[in-house]
Amino acid sequence: MFKINKIKTIVICLSIVLIILLGIIFFEFIVLRILGLRYNSFASLISFFVLYLLLELPLSLIANAIPKALKSVGIIQSSKGWLSYSLDTGLTFALINLLDTFMENIRINWQGAVIFSLITGLISLKLKAKDEEPPIIDSDEFKEIDSILKNSRRQ
Repeated sequence: MFKINKIKTIVICLSIVLIILLGIIFFEFIVLRILGLRYNSFASLISFFVLYLLLELPLSLIANAIPKALKSVGIIQSSKGWLSYSLDTGLTFALINLLDTFMENIRINWQGAVIFSLITGLISLKLKAKDEEPPIIDSDEFKEIDSILKNSRRQ
């Protein structure tokens, strides 16, 4: 009985994630199609979006981590500004051009890639607006987190 409930939970969670990913992919497909995406077969289109998602996730993590790290050491004042937008936009543009270069059955002009990158960068900027800023390294909040981590390592 326990394994059946666990399997149901996993299947439901995976279904929800897949539905969300398919929605995002469909939105991106519509936008890219309007901006000039051309493909020779449905299989090449699927492989394009699978590769795009697989490569975009780690790049997105890096693009989000860099401004937060720079904010926490006091180099920049906000992790939500132009640096974050520029990284998101630049990495998306580079990824689309990389996939366009190496996939023979997919074509998108560079203007479409620029517009798509700008749009996704703006969406990302709006989504990050509600994120909390990381603590600065000399702040009391950072020292409190550091002491909690040190105490947890000792135990």
